Amino acid sequence: MAIKAVAFDIDGTLYPNRRMMFHSIPFLLSHFTLVKEFNEARKDLRELEDVSHFRQAQAELFAKRMNISLDEAVEIIEKVFYTKWELIFKRVRPFIGLQRELENLKARGLKLGVMSDFPVGKKLEYFAVDGHWDVTMSSEETGYLKPHIRPFEVLAEKLGCRPEEVIYVGNSYKYDMVGASAAGMKTVYVNWKGKKIPEADLTITNFRHFSRDIAFLLEGE
Repeated sequence: MAIKAVAFDIDGTLYPNRRMMFHSIPFLLSHFTLVKEFNEARKDLRELEDVSHFRQAQAELFAKRMNISLDEAVEIIEKVFYTKWELIFKRVRPFIGLQRELENLKARGLKLGVMSDFPVGKKLEYFAVDGHWDVTMSSEETGYLKPHIRPFEVLAEKLGCRPEEVIYVGNSYKYDMVGASAAGMKTVYVNWKGKKIPEADLTITNFRHFSRDIAFLLEGE
């Protein structure tokens, strides 16, 4: 089946993860406990099968872990993780060649999408690639986090495609590759060491020749 769309994760996918880690050191040191407990709350969320009110469920889990009120949890999540954290991306540069390769994909008539576990916010604007996308979304909007297949299904629906007509590009084996593969998408694994995994149809270390590298996937079966 011919591919009609290419979709990307953001964090650690559109930019080298090591760059983000370098710029994140002051934030992580000053919010160590908050980051630790928030990450644990998000892990708990991934295990839930029915989250009708995602933000509320997230705040409740975080509040319980921090032993604080629900209102305090909501405020911390919004100010620290959805606002302050995003500002770090102003200092992070995307992979070299990303802009050009997105233009090449659009020139081929492919739809482009972004789906991240976190709100997209202004990240694409900071990376100077905000004008290319047909769909931008967070898995939070579906009530689930990756690797649950529902976010990938919704992404395909928004792109006007079947999952089998979408290539999903991500840097996480556990969340991106497993989830996208389970949904029926083709997968491209971004790993700077070039480590290959069975769930990925292709492994890349950068985006310098991305449109050429995925040519065999675009042809379909």
